[in-house]
Parts: sequence; structure tokens; C-alpha cells
Amino acid sequence: MVFVSFTLVKTLIQKTAEARRLRPYAPEGLMVLRGPGERYGEGSRWTLADGHGFAEVELMRGSESLRPGTLYVENLEVKREDRGMGHGEALFLRVQGFARNVGALWMQIDSERDAVGFWLRVGFEETGRTFYGGKVSMIKRVPGR
Repeated sequence: MVFVSFTLVKTLIQKTAEARRLRPYAPEGLMVLRGPGERYGEGSRWTLADGHGFAEVELMRGSESLRPGTLYVENLEVKREDRGMGHGEALFLRVQGFARNVGALWMQIDSERDAVGFWLRVGFEETGRTFYGGKVSMIKRVPGR
């Protein structure tokens, strides 16, 4: 009979989880909580996090996006206690780096009206379209692409 310490098992589980979260296309400080590994393409979805918040993104299919090669930001949220300290912009910049690394040319979001100012500050432009619930469609070219 082989006995393995609980500490060793816990360490192995943590290392496996850490390896699962590291992807070569994830910029420093951004964890992939859910999403494809090395093989991804149009329709691939990820949940990303940086310790202060999370983002849910999708590499859109050409027919669904305003422009080809678009990463759609479905959700970007910072923990309530971390708001107002620059963590939202820091998380967005990591997601933008992620977009560049997965080959996206554009980023798109359908923003709540009260968040439009944030998205304008980080470089998005309104498209002139309004979607369900009064959300404002916005787009931005991915820098370096």
C-alpha cells in the first residue's frame, strides 16, 4: 500500500490547475479560467481573469460581427471592492493584449449606457447601432494588428 500525503496531493492539484490556466496567448497577469487550449478559431469562447475581475469573450464568426476578425467582449466586470482604482482599465488592457495574441483585428462590445464613457476612454467608438435593452454597439481596432 502506498501512502501519499495530503500536502503532496494538494500541491499536484494546484500545479495542474496553474498549468491549465496558462496559455501562450494569454498576456502576463491574465488567467484563462475557461476556454480552448492551443486550437481555437471562430466561435471560440474564453473566461479570463486577473484577480480583480473577469471578462467573457468570443472570437466571433464573420457573419455575426461588424467586421471580420472580431473579439466580442460579452462581459467585463471588476469586483465591487476593487472599483474606482484603475483595475477595470488594467483588465481591459490585458484583454486587448489577449485579442492581439489570438489574431483579432477588432474588438466589439454592446455597452450599457452608463458604461459608454469607460469604453470611449479606452479607445472604442460608437457604431451608431443600438441593441436589445438600449445597449450601445461599440468597436475598436486592436493596436498592433
